[in-house]
Amino acid sequence: MKQLEHLNTQFNKQFNEESDQLFSCGGRFEILGNHTDHNHGLCLASACNLEITASVKKTNELKVYFASKGFDLDEVDLSDLKATNKEYATSKGLIRGVAAYLKSHGYIIGGFKAYSESTIFKGAGVSSSAAFELLVGYIFNVLYNDGKISKFELCKAGKYAENEYFGKKSGLLDQIGVGYGGVVKIDFKNIDDPLVEQIEFPFKDLHFVLVNTGGDHSNLSDLYSSIPLDMYSAAKKCGHQFLIEGNLEELDSHKDELSESEYLRGLHFYLENERVKTAFRAIREKDEELFLKQINESRLSSTKYLKNMMVENHYEGSPLEACDLLLKATENHGAVKINGGGFAGSVIALVPSKYLSKTMEKMRQKYGNENVVEIFVRENGPLEPTSGMDPDLRVEYAKGEKDN
Repeated sequence: MKQLEHLNTQFNKQFNEESDQLFSCGGRFEILGNHTDHNHGLCLASACNLEITASVKKTNELKVYFASKGFDLDEVDLSDLKATNKEYATSKGLIRGVAAYLKSHGYIIGGFKAYSESTIFKGAGVSSSAAFELLVGYIFNVLYNDGKISKFELCKAGKYAENEYFGKKSGLLDQIGVGYGGVVKIDFKNIDDPLVEQIEFPFKDLHFVLVNTGGDHSNLSDLYSSIPLDMYSAAKKCGHQFLIEGNLEELDSHKDELSESEYLRGLHFYLENERVKTAFRAIREKDEELFLKQINESRLSSTKYLKNMMVENHYEGSPLEACDLLLKATENHGAVKINGGGFAGSVIALVPSKYLSKTMEKMRQKYGNENVVEIFVRENGPLEPTSGMDPDLRVEYAKGEKDN
């Protein structure tokens, strides 16, 4: 059954009425810049074709009814937008948080019903929560604000919901990677107005392969949060609020005042920032070898300094094990690194065409067909395909090959 027809059928089963519109939002994968955004560093990221798609109907009731395949129906009363601990780490919290941000910034919110399905790996570093936030924000944008809310404002709404209502103290990388579409270079020096530049990816012989190790990092928030906390602490001991305000020489001069993890994670920040600069130059100059070198050096830095390649003493099923297996399958060609927050979840590999088939086969033997996928750059952020669009055009639309 075609996807649009399928979603409409499921919407009808859930709500006993027909939906009006189709919305979608892709996940994102991180190319370079692991754990630099929260200290105002540089990142390379891309939206991807793994996505959440939802059938939606506007209502006159000040409530959101959101049904997702495999989950209970979420009912959120928009007349009460206060954050509550019981909604931490829930989709209800994200819906309420996005609505609260938009209303507090002068935008209109209102009721709707939605049924959604997702191909985004949950808790595996592909930004399933950010995709959900941006999808919800974009629905409010289209239904009640004539599409006038900017991409960046929607990204800030998602971050606010994730920080204050979901309980995860992440930066803006996920939301911008999801919300802008395409490959983007992000400079977070001014966190309130980051510089976002889209880049055409020139290396046509390289294939992005995502491996979901099966480990869920959604329950590892304390480990995940320890990284920005260590970086903030290192910055403070160097006399700054954020590491971007200092430099590597200054970090070294305060080494005796820092804990081992503060120093090593600060070291990763400064070296990773330089790698992003070099990789961006390599993309512009179409220097594939230099580009791949930065990716592989990032993996080594995550292992030695950031220490987010595995939960301690849990190599089996870890991102570190997946990286080792990928390097073996590709005979050390291409590049591989952690994707997302780390400790568990997914890794991303850039695999030359010559090694793609062998790599996919070997990794699927280990992790299963559904957990090893070639992913593609999604050229757009959240989308509302025009009414009556042939659902077979949806993929082309998401890639930016059809007019908006």
